[in-house]
Amino acid sequence: MMEYVHAIDNNELERWPQLFTEKCLYQIIPRAEHEQGRRIGILFCDNRGMLEDRVSSMREVNVFQPHVYRHVIGPTEILEHKDGAYAAQTNYIVVRTMHEGEMQVFSAGRYVDEIVIESGTARFRKRVVVPDSWRFDTLVVIPL
Repeated sequence: MMEYVHAIDNNELERWPQLFTEKCLYQIIPRAEHEQGRRIGILFCDNRGMLEDRVSSMREVNVFQPHVYRHVIGPTEILEHKDGAYAAQTNYIVVRTMHEGEMQVFSAGRYVDEIVIESGTARFRKRVVVPDSWRFDTLVVIPL
């Protein structure tokens, strides 16, 4: 869903939680942990309210060096359609641009999704962000 990356990349983060179902899962977990079936990761939110709180705290509380993301995403592969939900995966790369202009690849990996249709709108019931590396040179403040 292109809306997801546009909401993040265009600093319209208040739109981001609305792309998820009310009861949802958003998790960032490194590839090695994900492949071993572990649930401990970098970030874990299990409902839309937690996503809204994340945006609110980023806007009002967190102190971090100003930066923006730009996502480059590959084609989405639909893995399965079962019980009204689509299982899918999509590769991504996120380039981070710092306030003073320095750019670098911040994260690369894949999204593992469960997507449902609610009232004619596609929403994430589950989005697991699986970065290929566990290393980040700074806090993950903005959603991946």
